[in-house]
Amino acid sequence: MKTKKQTVKIFLVLVPHRDTRFVLRKYSEDLFKSGFSGAFQFPWVVPAALLSSRLNTDELKHCACAYREAIGKEKITAANGAVVEFSDGMSLFGPCFENSIPLSIINESAASKVKKFISPSVIGSCLFQEQAKILLPPPVSFRAAGFANMYWKPLQTKPDKAFGFKWKIGKLFWLPAV
Repeated sequence: MKTKKQTVKIFLVLVPHRDTRFVLRKYSEDLFKSGFSGAFQFPWVVPAALLSSRLNTDELKHCACAYREAIGKEKITAANGAVVEFSDGMSLFGPCFENSIPLSIINESAASKVKKFISPSVIGSCLFQEQAKILLPPPVSFRAAGFANMYWKPLQTKPDKAFGFKWKIGKLFWLPAV
């Protein structure tokens, strides 16, 4: 029996502090109870870019420092919901940042690894393949967050039919203190 090799995609993600992820986990539970099977198929992170290869330590540190400099002392806030085209015909729904993650956080060495920037900046709450009426997301705000590489792999039983997803988030590089 031959098995088809699964491709792993790599993303640059912003990972909110665990207190914010706890609020989002509760929200995903509500979505799941409302019938959305994709509510637990994505981690509570913000995908910023699809990468051709992982960012190294220095590049991730640069992203964290540049993003802190861009937002200053302000909290990162997200209130209204948004849908963003994520990957392979799937859409990601969740709270949308008031200001998207600026492209300027990527330095020259990391720019060659970026395949696609993902905008608007949405914290993952639900992954789905078709539009549906969804609950309004909870407003969230946080100062503590970090950048990391996220490895993403669909789990498939039939060709072009994913029944779930596996992900792993690499080492976090926290935004510097205010």
